[in-house]
Amino acid sequence: MKYDNELFVKHLQGMVQIPTVSSADPEKTRVADFLKLHEYLEEAYPLVHKTFTKEVVGKCALIYHWKGTGKSGKLPLLLTAHQDVVPEGDWNMWKYPPFSAHVDEEGIMWGRGCTDSKCNIQAYMDALEMLIADGFVPDYDIYLTFGYNEEIMGGPGAAGQILQDELKARGIELGMAIDECGGLSQIDGKTVATIITCEKGYADYEFYVDDPGGHSAFAPVHTALGRVGHAIWELENNRMDPVLIEPVVNEWKARVPFLKGEMAELAADPEANWDRIKELAETDRGINCMVRTTTAATMAKGSDQANILPEHASIITNSRLLPGQTLEDLEAHFAKVMPEGVNFRLVKGHNPPAISTTDSYGYRLIQKVVLDMYPDTTFIPSMLSGGTDSRFYCDVTPTKSVYRFTGMMSDPKTGGAHQVNEHINTAIIPKNVEFYVRLFQGYGDAE
Repeated sequence: MKYDNELFVKHLQGMVQIPTVSSADPEKTRVADFLKLHEYLEEAYPLVHKTFTKEVVGKCALIYHWKGTGKSGKLPLLLTAHQDVVPEGDWNMWKYPPFSAHVDEEGIMWGRGCTDSKCNIQAYMDALEMLIADGFVPDYDIYLTFGYNEEIMGGPGAAGQILQDELKARGIELGMAIDECGGLSQIDGKTVATIITCEKGYADYEFYVDDPGGHSAFAPVHTALGRVGHAIWELENNRMDPVLIEPVVNEWKARVPFLKGEMAELAADPEANWDRIKELAETDRGINCMVRTTTAATMAKGSDQANILPEHASIITNSRLLPGQTLEDLEAHFAKVMPEGVNFRLVKGHNPPAISTTDSYGYRLIQKVVLDMYPDTTFIPSMLSGGTDSRFYCDVTPTKSVYRFTGMMSDPKTGGAHQVNEHINTAIIPKNVEFYVRLFQGYGDAE
């Protein structure tokens, strides 16, 4: 089986050159751009489109299905990714135009979406195209699902929800689902594989005060904006209590060989060192997000002119909920610390999805594939502070095997997701494709 990196790069370039930017307003989704991407996938991967059934659901989400022989008896394998990318920002700040997918003399590709997450779509598709050409037929069913608004964390018309609903309506249950994030890295000369087993919940809230308003020359002691600002001050000074959860304990213990100084000692026994960890969480952002449901004020709105008192003043916050806590817990906390007269409402959000197990066929298969490629790898089960569309597949995966993991090796010449100058070292693409080839080949085998 030949791994043709020139072809892989060409395929990723073709995807990146199509500006599939998601919009928080479902009515502003540029469907035509997503349909152009669909056409490109058909052109680039003819064998996949001849072998799989393909359906468009919602505005432009994709479901691919390859019905296998069924000989393995395993529930289907699903790989998911998102077609959409975040806005490109100021073009003048880009080294090369953001949708050019330019590859420079060092083999670095520059473009929005080249790492997040069109490289996943490219790797899945190239792996399958090669396998089909080689005569491979799975003894289990394969599903691919590609949403179109992952970057806005769902909200009305969340494509991940539409895809989940479609699977549920068809009575489909999955044996394992794999999404973006996680992956491989080199730490102190050793290979480390981070397999993300859970992620935090997400919530945007509006805190607001309504007021008669008026001319600013006749200002009250506290304006609507001042009162809502006071509310945020209270939130920042009265955070939710820190909690030590099992996935974080497991992650820290696994990371001990790669930590230094005090943190290495604390991570070896987080329960015994909990008091000190709580102290560090007060000043260390990285620790804080691991042990607390966080709330950050990110947007503010008053009146539209400096000499007008606001009639409706509001601040938007973004919260990330620890597994085990809920929106109801968060709202109870808000209600307890809110000053009188300040209201709040949920704009959009969801509870943390289920925690996946590290004792499953799927988790052990990922380990086996990685070890075949990189012997002596250390595995670290991890919690993601951000969010992915993988959360939508927990309810249809009874094996508790929803993992966020990519076969890509981190590289100093790769980075910039969500920033200007997003880029990827094209030299790392073939190994990512190989990981999925081996995964497809291995899934369904007896342990």
